[in-house]
Amino acid sequence: MGQEIKTTLRMDGRILEGTAQLEGGALHFKSTLGVALQLPFGEIFSVEESAGWLDLKTSRGLLLLELGPKASLWAQKIKSPGAFLSKLGVDATKKVAVVGKLDPDLKEEIDSSGAKVAKRAGGKDFDVVFLAVSAKVDLEKVASAREMIHDTGAVWVVYPKNVKEDVLRERDVIIAGRTLSLTDGKPLKLDEELMAIRFVVPPSARKRK
Repeated sequence: MGQEIKTTLRMDGRILEGTAQLEGGALHFKSTLGVALQLPFGEIFSVEESAGWLDLKTSRGLLLLELGPKASLWAQKIKSPGAFLSKLGVDATKKVAVVGKLDPDLKEEIDSSGAKVAKRAGGKDFDVVFLAVSAKVDLEKVASAREMIHDTGAVWVVYPKNVKEDVLRERDVIIAGRTLSLTDGKPLKLDEELMAIRFVVPPSARKRK
């Protein structure tokens, strides 16, 4: 099941406290009073994110759902199911590993992709490795993450956006990869709190087959 998030739903003039999750191509909501809603994505005509709220125009009228920093990520998932994972290069054919404490919502998305996700943070020849970092010291693990991928694989370093510069900067992440002669891509916004940068082995450094 998708990760449940505590939320507030405004619907039909009512304000309902409860939990919401995305699962099986639908938005599910259950209030603390027992009110339940299951809304297939096909019944959502438009979705917009504004200041941590989702504005949903649906077959049941206008719904407002408070999600905080997860609002933009949920908007992506509803608008284009599967597109988010495609950006990360994850699908059912991939061998994936997670190193560190990854955001629960992102981890759930990876686990439900059908990819072969390693139970432990170790091994070789992975297609994709996700490395969660929250401080400069965590970047020492980039080297071991690089050793876990094959030559055409990728390491995604996932890091928080809004932290003090003396704790971790985006530049620190980029330097950590480039120090290992890895090529970095454009930073990707995962949600309002998380960013990720993809590192790959440059073609000139890959082993010849």
